[in-house]
Amino acid sequence: MLAVLLAVLSFAGITNGQAYYGTVQRELQACGSPDNFISLGCFKDFLTVAQPTYFQFDPQGYLPSDPSRSFPGWSPGSNYNNTNTGLDCARACRGFGYKFAAMRDNSCRCGIQLPVGYNPTQDAVCQVQCQGNPNQTCGGGQDAQIWVDPTFAANSQVPILVQNPNIAQYYQHLGCFYLPNGMPSGDSRSTFTVPTVEECWNRCAGLGYPLVAGVIDAGQTRCFCGTTVGFPSHRVRAELLPTPGDCNTTCTSTGGGNCNLATGKCCGRGPYMPVYINPELQGCYSPIIPGFKASPAEPDYECADPPTSLLGPPKILAQPSYPSSLIINTGPALIRPPSVSSPQRVYLINGCYGQSAFGTGGGLGVFNSALSLQRLNINPATLENCASICNAGNYDVMGMVNGRDCYCSSTVNSGLTFDNMGFCRIPCLNANNIACGAPNSPVVYAVNGGGVFSSYVSTQIVTPYPTYNCLGRGGC
Repeated sequence: MLAVLLAVLSFAGITNGQAYYGTVQRELQACGSPDNFISLGCFKDFLTVAQPTYFQFDPQGYLPSDPSRSFPGWSPGSNYNNTNTGLDCARACRGFGYKFAAMRDNSCRCGIQLPVGYNPTQDAVCQVQCQGNPNQTCGGGQDAQIWVDPTFAANSQVPILVQNPNIAQYYQHLGCFYLPNGMPSGDSRSTFTVPTVEECWNRCAGLGYPLVAGVIDAGQTRCFCGTTVGFPSHRVRAELLPTPGDCNTTCTSTGGGNCNLATGKCCGRGPYMPVYINPELQGCYSPIIPGFKASPAEPDYECADPPTSLLGPPKILAQPSYPSSLIINTGPALIRPPSVSSPQRVYLINGCYGQSAFGTGGGLGVFNSALSLQRLNINPATLENCASICNAGNYDVMGMVNGRDCYCSSTVNSGLTFDNMGFCRIPCLNANNIACGAPNSPVVYAVNGGGVFSSYVSTQIVTPYPTYNCLGRGGC
């Protein structure tokens, strides 16, 4: 069993340890490296001014109830990982097709627009330490740091309007989709019913959304706007649908399967809808579009390969110009390795504890001091060196505290609770991209795993891929 789990870890470490498997890898291929997100500054009262309307989407890590919002490598906080940094948040938002990313009190939010007249101010306070990396800040209690992807159209080119027919004219037919749950924007404004399909398109354009779809609803048009389609959506072949015309009906009270998808503004019936895409409302990265499959129950998708004419960045609207001094200059979150190897032992992640190693003031510690070894200020101060020290002493448990102190023990005391892995965010002194515990509490690894190891592995087995990764059919 251990051999199987270690094989999983060899793959999953790419996903969560390095945080750049899958979608982020695609982002870098599309947009180039290094990242060029622009830091706009600290914005006051974000929680009340901007978040309720303009930043309703919050990317998630492992979320089995709705994988549409799950992002490979992104963890907003769990007992086995935490990637809360500005760069990781911006990458997650870009992965879902959003222009703006905001961090407030270690909470990541994504948006397409900023409120009119909303600007950074000197009295805004963004000094909360990032749980993903303590050398960075992740907003404040009410205020937020905001980044923008400069490959989108300039704000002046896409003003906030109730309806924007000038932008709506650039929507083009993407394909027919099984779309039972609309689009996962989290935006209460993005789903509505209007008298005409023209108003549907104009309103989605006014909100800045690159995708639009409509369905006949009691003689009106039920409209859906979004940046990407949600699980379990997939593309379908309109000509093979049980009811002809379900993906190319006219958006009128009577409907009818005679709407020209290439030149008309067509609607769907039931869960089948023609989806239209607007390249002028996208940046350098376009979220993965699911391809064809015969039925929702089928596990794999054919690879979708939309023509570049349908994808961003904008080809007509002008992009903004920012000084290079505003380009993001902070790195990703610290790595929390799932395993640490020594010559004879492999130590598996056990958890981050809120208690001190041996306890203070009569309180219970993580380790029994009579059965443990303490080595302060090890050199080099790395997880691997601590593992070697513990392995040499035949200890099955190791822990690192404050980036430099190594503890070895035969077991972990019972009755303890795990903390959010963001609590253990001190970089290793001699490997500053790796997390080595908290100031007074250890991050623990054990030969038999235990602790958080089983939940870590189960999430990697269940969701190691992006929501849409075409598998088993021609490759991507």
